[in-house]
Amino acid sequence: MPVPVPAVILHEEEREDEREKGRAERREARPHLWEQVAGELADHFAVDAAERDRAGEPPLDEVAHIRESGLLDALVPPAPGGGGLAWPDACRIVRRMAAADSSLAELLGRHYVLAWSGRLLAPTDPGAWWETHASGRGHLLAGRIGPEAHGDRSFDDALTLTADDHGHNLSGRSVPVPGARVADRVLLSARRAGTRESHVVVLIDPRGATVTTEPVDDLFGQRLTGVGTLHFAHAHVGEEHTLGTVAGDEDLTSPLAALAPLALRMMTAHVVLGIAEGALDEARDAILATFHTRSPAPRRHHPTRTAEAADPDLLQTYGELAAAAHVSTAVVEHATHALAGGIGRGERLDSVHGSRIAASVATAEASASEAALRITARVLELADAAHLDRFWRNARSLTAHRALARELRAIGEHFLYAPARPHPSGA
Repeated sequence: MPVPVPAVILHEEEREDEREKGRAERREARPHLWEQVAGELADHFAVDAAERDRAGEPPLDEVAHIRESGLLDALVPPAPGGGGLAWPDACRIVRRMAAADSSLAELLGRHYVLAWSGRLLAPTDPGAWWETHASGRGHLLAGRIGPEAHGDRSFDDALTLTADDHGHNLSGRSVPVPGARVADRVLLSARRAGTRESHVVVLIDPRGATVTTEPVDDLFGQRLTGVGTLHFAHAHVGEEHTLGTVAGDEDLTSPLAALAPLALRMMTAHVVLGIAEGALDEARDAILATFHTRSPAPRRHHPTRTAEAADPDLLQTYGELAAAAHVSTAVVEHATHALAGGIGRGERLDSVHGSRIAASVATAEASASEAALRITARVLELADAAHLDRFWRNARSLTAHRALARELRAIGEHFLYAPARPHPSGA
């Protein structure tokens, strides 16, 4: 005979079911709420983006606005007090921000990637510690956790991590780091002295007594990222602040950890694509404003279209550029979901699937870079608008260190020779 369950327990179970239902509804609504917050913030930043680009000052006030909005914790799981946003949704938010201000979008995108680094590099206790004690505090994260382009090894020997009686100490001079002048914490890759581990990711306070930051000024593009070079003079790093290794030696790096630098490259592709979308939007506004000035009487049934705006060459060129942006969006979105799927596999991810994800990310990079450079250059010929060149400068700055031909050869090698490869749509 079954033992009756006390009514109080039944009621508690019902209440828990209701609470879980409420949590599920909030999770479902959360992406829309964050997208609304990001949209409002992007609209605010767009108002004086050109003026701030010309001034080139560190974005202290803008970072404060982002922090107050809660977006810094949007990608952190709900348990530590974060927003619980999914990876693809976070990428779209960054792209929306990039259309208004690509410098701030780069900072936010890098922050999101670094906030997730714990679950990629150390997916057990260290990752949980990181998300609980750092990401959930509204800290802005900056840094580099691996190669930022195919073949990039510029920081291999820049920093050295040495064991001492109190944990470790970090010495050396970093490469220029976006956000170094405005970040609360920095994650960097350092070579562990005396071992084969090439890239150990460490978390450090850039305002520490043994850390100095040298500003990097006179930037060609991405002028509002607060770039700085960090100098470390035996800076203390506790054992709990070493988060794992990243791609540098494939024999020492797990397929999951190898996704960490890919995640940053994927996020950068979203920033680059957002620049192209922002250039198209601003050029459209400038074109229509110019034509309205020349022909104040609009055509019938088309209040925003004038005879000049219907010029066939203009329409064809703008249509080609818009189509290029849409095609690139599809490629970038595909790679974004492929990467999210790999992250979801966790330690079950194998090297074969990891290589397919790497090829998808490289394809997205190539597509976004080619589209952005083409679009941002051509809009200068279509519209006579002050400061429209900033989109081209920003796109160039984010893509200049990428050897597009080399990336395309690597993509070709993968799709030509990869064994047992499914159709590209399943990569």
